[in-house]
Amino acid sequence: MKKKSLFVMLAMMMATALSIGFTSCSSDDDDDNSSSSLVGTWYIEGIDHGELEYTEITYNKDLTCTYRCYSSDRTTLKESDTGTYKVEGNKLSIWWESEREYWKEDGPWTTIFSISGNKMTTTEGYGGGVWTKK
Repeated sequence: MKKKSLFVMLAMMMATALSIGFTSCSSDDDDDNSSSSLVGTWYIEGIDHGELEYTEITYNKDLTCTYRCYSSDRTTLKESDTGTYKVEGNKLSIWWESEREYWKEDGPWTTIFSISGNKMTTTEGYGGGVWTKK
């Protein structure tokens, strides 16, 4: 009887060790909300004031970024801006140069984001939606 309970206890310890090993390697690699995973150009298509638009934001390693909004033909630039950004956990903050006069009062443009593969989902603030990495 002691051998059987020792075997059961050993089996339970092995199962626990295996489950810890598998959970530590699970989907952590899929979601990476860091500055390095953000680097690159992301785009989204949407409708603004009844017109289809194509918007890109390029995030650089030096924590600067560039925003470009094109009409649906993707050749006519409607507006652009530059700025700096910061990532804290799942929060992305951008200080756009064109909004410098509002920085003290309103702070940066901020959104909650998550990245999985080549898709970034922003869920709060202006620009909510699913972005695709070029």
